[in-house]
Amino acid sequence: MAGTTDPWLGRVVAGRYQVTGRLGRGGMGTVYEAEQLGLERYVALKVLHPHVARTPGAVARFQREALLMARLKHPGAVHVFDHGTDGEDLYLAMERVFGTPLDAVLDTQGLLPVPVAVEVVAQVLEVLEAAHGLGMVHRDLKPSNLMLVGELSAPKVKVLDFGLASLVHDEKQARITESGQVIGTPAYMAPEHCRGEVMDGRADLYSVGCLLHELLVGRAPFGDSPAVEVMSSHLYRPPPPVRQLLPERNIPEALEALVLACLAKDRDQRPASARELAARLREALAPPPPARGEGKKQERARVGPAAASATPSAEVLARPVGVIEPGGPDNPHGIGTALSVAGYRVVPCGAEGPLEGLSALVVVPRGTQAQEEALTLASTLAARPHAPPVLLCGNGDDFTLMSRAVASGVYDYVPLPVDPTDLGRKVARALRSRR
Repeated sequence: MAGTTDPWLGRVVAGRYQVTGRLGRGGMGTVYEAEQLGLERYVALKVLHPHVARTPGAVARFQREALLMARLKHPGAVHVFDHGTDGEDLYLAMERVFGTPLDAVLDTQGLLPVPVAVEVVAQVLEVLEAAHGLGMVHRDLKPSNLMLVGELSAPKVKVLDFGLASLVHDEKQARITESGQVIGTPAYMAPEHCRGEVMDGRADLYSVGCLLHELLVGRAPFGDSPAVEVMSSHLYRPPPPVRQLLPERNIPEALEALVLACLAKDRDQRPASARELAARLREALAPPPPARGEGKKQERARVGPAAASATPSAEVLARPVGVIEPGGPDNPHGIGTALSVAGYRVVPCGAEGPLEGLSALVVVPRGTQAQEEALTLASTLAARPHAPPVLLCGNGDDFTLMSRAVASGVYDYVPLPVDPTDLGRKVARALRSRR
């Protein structure tokens, strides 16, 4: 609750909303509690920050929030009553939700029981299904934007703050957000969000994967590192499996597989829809007993292509992968050895050698002082006619090198020291995308 120094306390907005308290403050504006005069009901009144209102596109985003939310009719979504201006101030009047933000619940209660965590996420997905059906993407799903109403044993969820929401295929989106501008919370952002690309509902499903990961083990997949490091991890690092992080939680294997499916770097490898994911999450807690000999087959079908991408198919393994690795097997990074152990057919290559017949090429630096040389070589090879996808290995902490590599035409970046699972997944994806 704000102190008496807040000039909005007691103010009557637009002649009909008297502000009685402050509920919270975010990047776009401040949310107040207000009584709607004449109707004697309380609303949540969101007021845009003056300095935000002066930034390009901010006012348009705020005005569109009302139109977007008014179209969304679902019990788990906050209802919009009114929007307008009061002098130079913009406001949005919406349903006043009485409950506890999920982040506050986690701070006081700690980890939720696994069934409760799954039910919370399933209800969020039901709201997203309705939003995605209207062409809306939330873009900022996180615990503080989820309100729990009622008893924790039978939670009811309200999804808050569609203020960053965007319309899929909206031609105005580029003008409102500006080209390449990234808005959101890094810990929960999909790779395509980190790159500033146009998103669809699959970006929300990635955020749901981050949320579920946090509810199951107590932290988002890539922790609380600096924003640039977290965004780089979304782009390049495999997420840590939840069953390994907290084995004592006895998290079902099928549930872990769904978390990893949501967190696939390639959005085409994520679940097809919010509705499908909600159903599969609930099924994961009580899977039917498989017929004899069918358990592994059913599990692979339930997990889908995202989890299977970590293990290359027989067709993928039959395609040659070139490796430019100075020192050969004696190279301390051991890239060629790791690929051979994974079952790939590795073809040692030289910098001037032919690329015909290769399905992918991995360039390894000679040492920590040779990163620039390796980047130049990888970029040159990637630009050659009919070149296969080129992957560059490099220092996992050098985010500038990562960005330069991708910008120069390199297909993907493999952080060193190498994680064999991550390496296998990236190479498998490169082979599937073979030009």
